[in-house]
Amino acid sequence: MIPRLTCYGGVGEIGGNKFLLEDKDTKVLLDFGAGFADGSEYFDSFIEPRQVNGAGDLFEFGLLPEIPGLYSEKALQNTEMKYHEHEIDAIVLSHYHWDHTGRIGYVDPKIPVYCGETTSLIDDAYAESGTSPLEGHQIKKFRTGDTFRLGAMEFVPVHVDHSIPGAYGFVIHTSEGPLAYTGDFRFHGPAGSMTEDFVQAAKRERPILLVTEGTRVSPDDIKGNLSESAVLDEASRVVKGTKGLVFSTFRGNDVDRINTFYKAAMGSGRRMVVSMKMAVLLERLKDDRRLRVPRVGKDVDVYVRRKKTGKLDDSDYYPWERPFLDQGVSAAELGRKQDEVLLHLEAWNFPELIDIKPERGGTYIHAATEAFNEEGEREEGVIKNWIAHVGFRYAQLHASGHAPMKQVGDLVSGIGANRVVPVHTEHPGLFKAFAGRGRSRLELPKSGNLSQLPAVRRSIVKQ
Repeated sequence: MIPRLTCYGGVGEIGGNKFLLEDKDTKVLLDFGAGFADGSEYFDSFIEPRQVNGAGDLFEFGLLPEIPGLYSEKALQNTEMKYHEHEIDAIVLSHYHWDHTGRIGYVDPKIPVYCGETTSLIDDAYAESGTSPLEGHQIKKFRTGDTFRLGAMEFVPVHVDHSIPGAYGFVIHTSEGPLAYTGDFRFHGPAGSMTEDFVQAAKRERPILLVTEGTRVSPDDIKGNLSESAVLDEASRVVKGTKGLVFSTFRGNDVDRINTFYKAAMGSGRRMVVSMKMAVLLERLKDDRRLRVPRVGKDVDVYVRRKKTGKLDDSDYYPWERPFLDQGVSAAELGRKQDEVLLHLEAWNFPELIDIKPERGGTYIHAATEAFNEEGEREEGVIKNWIAHVGFRYAQLHASGHAPMKQVGDLVSGIGANRVVPVHTEHPGLFKAFAGRGRSRLELPKSGNLSQLPAVRRSIVKQ
């Protein structure tokens, strides 16, 4: 079989990357994630896929591709698809965000997962404090500078900057030439030079095909291009100007954002307080010699929520939570020193504010992306109701994890691949302008249509 790429997700949508790359008798999945809007027409918080049906309810609505030799026996229970030994050689992960990992739980655990060393540490933290999408799979780790072979293909991982550590793009050598896959990337983060390293590595190989994300390729990108250093400057100004409690919501695995708010707290004479789950992650990531993270106990304290009896007894907590009780800060303690702390509090834990009893006049910093769909707007409305209830100021501060449209175009023209396949974008047609700058030609994967690439003997299809 000549090499071909089949796109089962990430086409005409943001997230949900699922790309099957085949060469001769080798089959490799590049990511296997859940789309942000996957099944929103049929499922919601009150209507969920049935566990007893395995993957069957997702098959019903085309939310999972029916690929033979991919799924576990459990995933295929009570479905028409029969289990047989796996035919997929591996899943290669670009990074640990849900829209790239979220459907791996259905995959046969006999299929190994290749990921960056940092991704493996993050997964260890998730497995310890909750659930892991990679549970049961053999994990094979890499870093920039490594290469690994899967059958007819050789993979060269190269780091990129994104809003989670351990993100990678890949140069993939096939039997008929190299392919480049960006994963998710940005240039304006603290490690933007890593993305430039990927661009140069891909450019040197003169790829015949570039598969690139385009989250912010849009006619009306409203996110701006705030850098993480600018978020730190503004967060520091806001925190220093607040009398009383400051608390913030941001993605708990965004290490750049954790460091930003730790520095903002330190610079204003406050102590950062994090959740137990974030504390587990920080404990794991301190083993990564290339990362700098705050140390639990030494640099940050841990918020201890009341559970079970409500008396903060050791027996109220899971074994993984108990080691943090010594560094713990209760709601009552936070209430007594509101102007001495900066609290990280996820939206689903906002009821903790009832116990903390914040004095009016404090500040809430929403350090996450603004709502971009109806569900997000509902959640944003609920958050603002809470902020109004406690009488706090609302501040929006965020540096995107994705490159803006112009910089995506610069990457496309800089790499100069023969063909460009836009994924992880709602506006793939806008890539025409980028491809037109140089020798690249645009290939738009379309539902149910096999697109032949005779010049490089490739095929791309959205199913």
